Amino acid sequence: MKSYTKLQCFLTVLLLCFVNSGYNVEILVSYEGNICRTGDGETSNYICKNSENCSVPIEEIKKNIYPICSFNGKTPIVCCLPEKIFQTTTTTIKPASISPVLKTYSATEKCREYSQLIYFKRKIPILTSNEEDYINITDCYDANPLISGGEMAVPKEFPHMVLLGYGDNPGNESWFCGGSLISNRYVLTAAHCEKINTMKPSYVKWARLGELDYNSETADYKPTDYKIVERIIHPNYKSTSLYNDIALLRLERDVNFSAYVRPICLNTDILTPSAVMATGWGKTASDKGVSAHLLKVRLNTISTKECNNIFLYMSNKNNKLAKGIDENSMLCTGKTEGQNDTCGGDSGGPIQIKHNSYKCMYSQIGITSFGQMCGNEDSSSAFTRVSNYISWIEEIVWPKM
Repeated sequence: MKSYTKLQCFLTVLLLCFVNSGYNVEILVSYEGNICRTGDGETSNYICKNSENCSVPIEEIKKNIYPICSFNGKTPIVCCLPEKIFQTTTTTIKPASISPVLKTYSATEKCREYSQLIYFKRKIPILTSNEEDYINITDCYDANPLISGGEMAVPKEFPHMVLLGYGDNPGNESWFCGGSLISNRYVLTAAHCEKINTMKPSYVKWARLGELDYNSETADYKPTDYKIVERIIHPNYKSTSLYNDIALLRLERDVNFSAYVRPICLNTDILTPSAVMATGWGKTASDKGVSAHLLKVRLNTISTKECNNIFLYMSNKNNKLAKGIDENSMLCTGKTEGQNDTCGGDSGGPIQIKHNSYKCMYSQIGITSFGQMCGNEDSSSAFTRVSNYISWIEEIVWPKM
């Protein structure tokens, strides 16, 4: 209680300084990189930034309430307004006879586009230089039928896999969740992966792409770390609930695609295949440590009724699953004899099936969300169903400018 009082006093002093300097001040309880205010549909979300990195004109700040997310020492972390607000824009009104342009690209369109990334052109060794003298060569690992048990993934097999880091700098001790690359700038993951340790939260800050084994330095692949600059949590997600467990992470710069790094396709239909493939760097059992090497495992899906029977105790015990399993936004896997399962550290990672149209491509069905004791008999794991959130994803990730 004493430490909280000291913090209040400290913030009060800083507030008085800002007020006396001619600012109207509003204190928000948020951290650098978080969304502090959502946009209005035409402007971007407002992001908590170090005041030195916020390019909002000082005149605009003085005219409005100056929102402060928190402080880094004595430096304010401000709720930075989108730069577009302060730029002069020209709007051209099109004649009514012209059909309106679609606002977003569809996930299906982008899947088709990303499916071509597996090819590169190689010149046929002849003397002419015509276009016909080049052929398409694939550089990928073609997805095999679902395996019966867990095993190590191989290079180029899951180029969409992402490791999420929570330290100030990327390092082996900071990896806790997984995700999937879905574009050149966005990672799809679970909303509960936004932060770890709720008492003193550490927010996700890094995305590592092109990784297979983070303890190995002898592989031919070279993983790359990208800073996460925006965490977009689904507006209907609540940390006190297990519903709508989905989030998007925007990276600081565009991703360089290669044979080891390529987006996954998103499933757009309410599909429940008999089995799916789960991938992640999580624990191999409840009482064992995480795996430094990416693992893959076949999981059998079960009906919503079976899943509800297994998770019934959660519905009765608390409000996190008050409505039971929602078939439209969730799907479940399980096995009466246990064994194959996802586990701690796999959260946010994808469950997928082999794409039925494109070579070397997977289609993401769900996002690892929650479960019981890993691999126990009559246990189950639940996943956020991606198809239920396609429109929300498309609006953020693939807008048409």
